[in-house]
Amino acid sequence: MYMNMMAKVSSVYDMILTRPIAGTAPSFSGKVKISQLYWGNPNQISALKSPFDYIIATDVVYIENIVEPLLSTLNALSGPSTIIFLGYQIRSPEAHELFWRLCPELFYVKKVPHENLHPDYAFDEADVFILTKKS
Repeated sequence: MYMNMMAKVSSVYDMILTRPIAGTAPSFSGKVKISQLYWGNPNQISALKSPFDYIIATDVVYIENIVEPLLSTLNALSGPSTIIFLGYQIRSPEAHELFWRLCPELFYVKKVPHENLHPDYAFDEADVFILTKKS
């Protein structure tokens, strides 16, 4: 089971990027943990035993009232060496504005240049960001 999941996570990285971004090349050894999570739920967050090495989040900023629980959950699950891959597309102007106003308070943000994205999965209206936790 774990080997199969590691292969899937590794292939996601390969599909996202055609060229590695400095400091983000994954090293997949150990276990992969996949869990359903309600953002902002402290019992679920503590049960996950963070921090994680990698977090993959796609299409998660879509309504304004979930932005703060999302960011607080990402912050709680990440540590100083956690790399968060965020697949992003504007779904709500209000959520978009709030997310990008609050996110830089908690995370360093790097936008992956479109030329580094895999051409089969790169779309003009979607972006990929790499977030790392601020100390």
